[in-house]
Amino acid sequence: MKTSTELLRALAEQSLRGEREARSIDQFYKTYPDMDLHDGYAGQKIRVKMMEAEGYQRVGAKLGGTSLAKSKQIATDLTAGKFVPRKAPKCGILMNYMRLGENEDLKLQELIHPKLEAELAFVLKKELYGPYITAPDVMMATAFVTPAFEIIDSRFHDFKMGGQSDALIDNLSSARFKLGSVCKDPFEVDMVGMGVRTSFNGSYTGYSATGAVMGHPARAVASLCKTLYEEMEMGLPEGAIILTGAICASHVLNLGDEVVSDFEGLGSLRLCVV
Repeated sequence: MKTSTELLRALAEQSLRGEREARSIDQFYKTYPDMDLHDGYAGQKIRVKMMEAEGYQRVGAKLGGTSLAKSKQIATDLTAGKFVPRKAPKCGILMNYMRLGENEDLKLQELIHPKLEAELAFVLKKELYGPYITAPDVMMATAFVTPAFEIIDSRFHDFKMGGQSDALIDNLSSARFKLGSVCKDPFEVDMVGMGVRTSFNGSYTGYSATGAVMGHPARAVASLCKTLYEEMEMGLPEGAIILTGAICASHVLNLGDEVVSDFEGLGSLRLCVV
């Protein structure tokens, strides 16, 4: 479906207003069920321009649905309620206001119904651009990898999205992220077998390995490059931060939570919710 720019701008404004006011909104697909993937990315691009008009800057991008655990959690068939595999991960844009400092807490009142994901982040030392980027290209272009938390916060009621466009216009639920203090060359760590375990308030809630992300997280970044080029006419500049997607399923955040993730050979990351 070719949706008008005016409608996409109106929907992007609703999403951004919901984010700024920490207030959930109606799902778009209920009113506009025919919007497709391309409409979603067109709407996301408009939303990014709105954020830039507010004075914020792009600092990177993120992926969603790169691991089987996360894909099963978010995949929905609206008629039968059964798991439907996604053809490719989706992407969103990271802005500078989303980044939490090393010792900064997460302020719950600024968000609607946040969830946390433990991820592996890549930071680039040179630009990646185009539809034919490979995982080896990504490895060579990466300055370092580091542990990351992504805090997602869908602006839709009950964290429920539908159709192909809702999550994309909502910038894939992007809200906040935090990077670890340990940074290593990607060739110095086990990019596939690195164990990651996460605890909430002292109780372990998830354990997996970085290879759960498309078999190798660099493949996720290569997929991101292709999508950004084809759908958004964008690349990843030098210095870009890339969140490669949840290694385990996401977990709801509540006031007072303390979350710790240990990345084997890459240190740990801690977040408190206040």
